[in-house]
Amino acid sequence: MAGAISKNARRGGEKILTSRWGGAIKMKSVFENGKLRHVAYCEKSGNTARKPKDLM
Repeated sequence: MAGAISKNARRGGEKILTSRWGGAIKMKSVFENGKLRHVAYCEKSGNTARKPKDLM
């Protein structure tokens, strides 16, 4: 079936977010104090934040 493409495959791909320092924003998971937390970090400056929007 040629028309059977999932909605995830149809997406235009991941948008690359850029921080105010000019680096790409990536997400990573950190396990500390028995909890798994997700943090956003700038590849260029190394700054971290809870949400990607905080780095823009």
